[in-house]
Amino acid sequence: MIEISPELKPRWNDIIHDVLREYIKICKDNNLTYFCCGGTAIGAIRHQGMIPWDDDVDVFMPRPDYDRFIEIASRSLSADYELVTPYTYHDYPLYFAKLCNRRTTLMEESDTPCIYGLYIDIFPIDGAPDDVELARAMESKFRKTKNRLEAISTHNTFGEYIALLKQPKEWGRFVGKTFGFFFRNFYRKYLLSKMNSICYRYNYDDSKIVAVYCGSYGPKEVFPKSWLDGVVTFKYEGMEVNLPSGYDNYLRQYYGDYMQLPPEEKRISHHLKAYFNMEERLPDSEVLKIVGR
Repeated sequence: MIEISPELKPRWNDIIHDVLREYIKICKDNNLTYFCCGGTAIGAIRHQGMIPWDDDVDVFMPRPDYDRFIEIASRSLSADYELVTPYTYHDYPLYFAKLCNRRTTLMEESDTPCIYGLYIDIFPIDGAPDDVELARAMESKFRKTKNRLEAISTHNTFGEYIALLKQPKEWGRFVGKTFGFFFRNFYRKYLLSKMNSICYRYNYDDSKIVAVYCGSYGPKEVFPKSWLDGVVTFKYEGMEVNLPSGYDNYLRQYYGDYMQLPPEEKRISHHLKAYFNMEERLPDSEVLKIVGR
């Protein structure tokens, strides 16, 4: 696994911020609601740009706008960009979408043979039950299903696969990977169907509580929809970006005192890459050979 060197970081940032500009343009042209979220929201507030040690961009959208964006982007992107979803890449291990630069190459995990371009992450915000504990239970159920999708998307060596048996806590993963090996396409469709049934169970417009089911923060991904009732704008890398009006409540729920800089030893990127090329898109077979798969 490799990191982005300080010398390459400006070029990396330029590419993903170009993708963000294209994304914002599509949203503006089609009257779609979006918000910067996660570290990107903190960056806009605290740094007026990307957090200096970060290397990705995250946005989320109410489910109706998200679905509309997927529909529009699927048919109208220029040749410089591509949309990645679990329905466009059969080895894609995630439920949410990525908008990518088509002229670059990125493989994030060496055991997941899914190759696309440098990207921004786009998360749907879904309606949830009004009972917060029930909403969190649904988030937990979604998370377990999401983990199964990620498990069957990895392609381990035989040695790595058998090694799972040595750890009792990994036996469930072993069973899931075994089933996925023999019935991958069927099982993958089944898991996506289960995730869809959770995400679409409650109408977004009628909900008082919402959830970013495919986020990474567990129960913290459930919050009042009122936090999203309005839009406020911030400067970000020379752009103007949207945050939800309740961004302070949202960010404090996720991160606590988000205006406090972390200790210096924690100011590092947590996203290592198996391989990347910022100048061209290489064939998948060549990338797999480079990473030894």
